[in-house]
Amino acid sequence: MLVFIKCFGLNQACIKNRVVILNLLAPGRILEYHCYSNVDDLGVKRLDFNATPFIIEFHDEIPNLTKWNCIFRQGPNNNMEYSYDVQVYKAGPRLIPRCGQLRVWAARIDGIYFARKYNIPLVRVLF
Repeated sequence: MLVFIKCFGLNQACIKNRVVILNLLAPGRILEYHCYSNVDDLGVKRLDFNATPFIIEFHDEIPNLTKWNCIFRQGPNNNMEYSYDVQVYKAGPRLIPRCGQLRVWAARIDGIYFARKYNIPLVRVLF
């Protein structure tokens, strides 16, 4: 019983983790994405170029390892011919949940970019 109360108390004080999705493709290019975890499915959504970022906020699930995947799709004339299935977040094997983690993912014409902090440049990770 003490372990449950302690974990519950930690989760209450824990800042939510965030996955941020950006569309940096080009004017008029739409990013379609479908994000899902081991407990949630957010469905298929669309993000216009330079629109307000889409943000997923969540706490790590303990003892299950929290994983989020997103399928990103885009293409000329919005035909969505290019697709990436990306694991955008994965909690490590821990008994204490991670708090305040940030994962920034951006779709650009030449690939998918990633950063763990807002103040560092995005790095291309998928071509």
